[in-house]
Amino acid sequence: MSEAKIPLSPEILVCGLRIRILAMETTKSKWTTMLIGARPGRFLIFDMPRANNMPVRLDDSSRWAVNFISHGQIFNFHSEVVGSSYRPFPVVFFSYPEQVEISNLRNDKRYPVNIPVTIETTTDSPPVLVTKGLVLDLSWGGCLAASTLPIPPDVVLSMTIYLDNDNKIEGIQVERKSSRSKQGTFYTGFSFLPSNPVRVTDRIGELISDIESMPLRI
Repeated sequence: MSEAKIPLSPEILVCGLRIRILAMETTKSKWTTMLIGARPGRFLIFDMPRANNMPVRLDDSSRWAVNFISHGQIFNFHSEVVGSSYRPFPVVFFSYPEQVEISNLRNDKRYPVNIPVTIETTTDSPPVLVTKGLVLDLSWGGCLAASTLPIPPDVVLSMTIYLDNDNKIEGIQVERKSSRSKQGTFYTGFSFLPSNPVRVTDRIGELISDIESMPLRI
């Protein structure tokens, strides 16, 4: 993956950005929040994460890996909590990073995964299940899936991938690009179509971003 380390430009910091934070001192804390504001060179302000609709207190001086997606790129950096405020609404202040690592999402680097998937037709009403299987690797442009049934060529299909905690990405429009079989298992390469809605491509990007962040755990 093409990567660069540069100062964090204030122009990138648009209020409402979806932010993912991953604790660097425990494997249990992982939250999604939103950028509320910033004072360049001093601090970033995030909406305080919530659990069961209640604000989650983040310990002062705790260290976090922070990432977000903007303009087709993943921005990664390390930061620490410098304070919190509960009035007029709960927010948390993170230190402003000296540099951020930028990775281009739009490339073909493949990430090994093991994610359940279902594949359906898009031309039938209601859609017809073609097969169930597992996604074995994932990239911005497509994926490799294993199944016990062959995938028909030259048709647009819809894929749903199932993440943990009942989380899933639905309605991914895909096209078969390659296929091989071995000992009764069919290995099919899919491309994600450019016609996919923004919400779908954003979710795929978020998943790739989360995978990118995993090695940052200590």
